[in-house]
Amino acid sequence: MTSRTNGVTLSAALLGATVVGLSIWFGNGLGGLLYLILYVLATMPGWPVGFALFGRRHAAGWIAGALIGYAITAVTLWTVIKLGIPGALTFLGAWLIVAAAIRRVFNRRRRNPLVALPSWGRRDTLALIFTLSLVPLLVAPTFRNVGRADEGGRQQYRAYFTADVLWHAALTNELARFDMPPRDPYAGDQTLNYYWSHFLLPASALGTNPFGLWPDPLPLLKVNAMMSGLLFVGAIAMFVWTLVPRAWPMFWAVSLSVVAASLEGAYALYDLYERGRPLDGVRALNIDAITSWFFRSLTIDDLPRSLWYTPQHAMACSLGTVALIVAGRSRDGLRWPAALGAGALLGGAVMMSPFLGGVFAVIYGLTAAWAFRGGMRGWVVRVATHAVAMGPVIAAIGWCAFNHNFDGAGGAVHIGYTGPILKAPWLTPALALGPLLVAAALGIIARRFTPNVRLTPAIVAVISGFGLFYFVTLPGGDLVWVGWRAGQILLIGLPALAAIWFAWAFETRGRLAAGALTIVLLFAAGLPTTVIDAYNAQDITNRDVSPGGFRWTVVVRPPQLRAAAWIRKSTPADAIVQMSPIPRARETWTFIPTFAARRMAAGLPISLLRKPLYDERSARVEQMYSSATAQDAWTIARDLHIGYVYLDEAERSAYKDKLTKFDDRPDLFKLLIQDEDVRVYEVQKLSP
Repeated sequence: MTSRTNGVTLSAALLGATVVGLSIWFGNGLGGLLYLILYVLATMPGWPVGFALFGRRHAAGWIAGALIGYAITAVTLWTVIKLGIPGALTFLGAWLIVAAAIRRVFNRRRRNPLVALPSWGRRDTLALIFTLSLVPLLVAPTFRNVGRADEGGRQQYRAYFTADVLWHAALTNELARFDMPPRDPYAGDQTLNYYWSHFLLPASALGTNPFGLWPDPLPLLKVNAMMSGLLFVGAIAMFVWTLVPRAWPMFWAVSLSVVAASLEGAYALYDLYERGRPLDGVRALNIDAITSWFFRSLTIDDLPRSLWYTPQHAMACSLGTVALIVAGRSRDGLRWPAALGAGALLGGAVMMSPFLGGVFAVIYGLTAAWAFRGGMRGWVVRVATHAVAMGPVIAAIGWCAFNHNFDGAGGAVHIGYTGPILKAPWLTPALALGPLLVAAALGIIARRFTPNVRLTPAIVAVISGFGLFYFVTLPGGDLVWVGWRAGQILLIGLPALAAIWFAWAFETRGRLAAGALTIVLLFAAGLPTTVIDAYNAQDITNRDVSPGGFRWTVVVRPPQLRAAAWIRKSTPADAIVQMSPIPRARETWTFIPTFAARRMAAGLPISLLRKPLYDERSARVEQMYSSATAQDAWTIARDLHIGYVYLDEAERSAYKDKLTKFDDRPDLFKLLIQDEDVRVYEVQKLSP
C-alpha cells in the first residue's frame, strides 16, 4: 500500500470519525447517531442514478446520487403523508419500494457513465476530503452553543440563529403533525406558504420518533444541517474540479470561497483602528453585512452562513450545481438520459428552494445552448435533447404550486436597477467578494495558458449571479434576500475561475512562489471575516443590545421552558396558543411554535414574507392584552379561535397592570400554569 493510499484512508477515517462524533454531540447521544444513519439511508435511493450519470468510481457519482436520493426520499415521505397514512412502518415500506424500483431500473451495468468526466484518482480524493473537512471545522464551534444551557438552566441562542434555526425548529414541529399542506404556525388557520421539502426528513423522524430518542427538533436539525453542508461543499468541489480537473487548485479555490471570500472583516478591523477604538468592537457588528451596516447597500452572505442558517438553500444550490456539471459537458454529445438526470437534480433544487432552483434551471439552459459547438442543425438537436431536463423542473414547479409553497411570492419580485445596491454599486462586491474576485480575475488572465478547462457553466453562473444582484429585488419583502441568493451563485461560480490561476501557478516549480504568495495574501485578507463571524456566531456571552435594537443573545429561562413543555404535553396538538407578538419583536418572536410546538392565531414571523394578515391579527392580539376588561379580551380571543393565552416577562414589561384582568375573571380565563412570572390561561368557551 502506497503512502498516498495510506493518507487517503487515514484522512477519510478521521473525517468519518469526526462526523460521527459531532452527530453524537449535536444529537445528544445515541439519537444523533441514529439520525445520522437515517440521513445516509435517505440518500440511498438516488445512488443508482448518480452512478449512472457519473460512474461508481467517481466522487461526482456519489455526491449526485446522495443529493438525488435526499430529494426522492422527501417526495416519498410527502406522498405517504398526503395519502393520510404517516407512520414509521409506512414511511419505511414506501422508502423500500421506491429504492427497490429505482435500483431495478438502473441496475443494468453500464460500460461507461452517461456523462464522461476526467478520470478520478487518489490525489483528487485526498483533496476532496480536505475540502469537506472545512464543514465540521465551521459547524462544530457554532452549533455547540445553539441552545446551550448555562449554570441556571437558561437556554441561550445567538442571533442570527434566532432568525433561522429557531424558525426551522418551528417549521419542523409543524411538519411533524403530518397535516398536508401544513398550516402557518403564525396564523394557525392559514396554509403555510413556504418551501419546506428540505425539512420533511427531520420532521418525519420527530413526528414518528420510533426509538423515543427524538423529542426535540433542534438536535436533528443540527445533524441534518451538517450533512447537507457536506453535500453542499462537495457539490461545489465537484463543479470546480470538472471544469479545472486539478486536485489541489480545486482545494485552494473552494477553500477561498468557503472561508476567505470577503474583505468585510479586514475592513471593519481597519475602520476600528483608524478611529482609535478597541478591535473587540467587531463583537458588536454583523461582520458579514458591513456593506449594509456601513454603506446601506446589499449584502452577500458568505458560505459559512449557508451551513449555519440556511441549509434548505444550500441543498438547492447543491442540486443545481451538480446539474451544471452535466450542462458543461454538452459538447461531448450527451444523450437524453443524461439530460433527464440533470432534470431530476434541477427539479429537486426547485422543491428545496423554488427561486434558486428556477435560477439554476435558467443557467443550465443557457450553458447547454452556449457550450455546444457545431452547425445549426446539431445545435437544435442538442437544445432539444437538453429540453428533456425541463420535464422534472416543470413537474417540481407544479408540485410547489399544488402545495402552495410560493403563493403570494410572484408579486414580490421586481426587475430593474433599483434598491439598496444603488448606495454602493461597486464597493459592495469589492468588499463582499474581494479576495475571490481577485483570484477569479487572475484566473481569467491565466486561462490562455491553461489547457483542458471548460468554463462555460462558471461564466454563465457568474453573469447570472451579478444580474440577480444588480437587477432583481423583493420590494415587498426583505430587500437583501435576493442579494443573499445571488451571492450563493457567485460563490459557486467564481471558484472555478480562481482554480485556473492556482492550476497555472502550481504547474511548474518556477511559479510556485507566485501561487504561494497569492494564497497567503488572499487568505490573510479574507479569513478575518470568517474568523470573526464564526466567533460571534458562538458568542453567547454577549448580552448587549445590537444597533438593530435586538439583543445579541436571547435567553430562554427555566420557567418558560417548563411552561412550553407543559403546553406540548397537556394541550391538544391542534390548539391555538397565543402570546403577544409585538413586544417580542425579533427576539422571542417564535417562542410558542418553536418551544411549545403549537400554532398561534397571530404572529410576526421575521423569516417569512410579511403579509397584511400578520399585522392585522397582531394588532388585535395587542388589543387583547392591553384591553381594560377581561370581557373585551375574551371576545377577541374567541374571535381569533385562541384556546390558550400565554404571558411572561415580555407581556409584563409591555402591559404591566393591564394583565391583572386575566386573574380577575377565572370564568373567562382559567389559570392553568403559574411559574414565577409565567402564566398560561385557558380561554373558556362560554361567556356567562
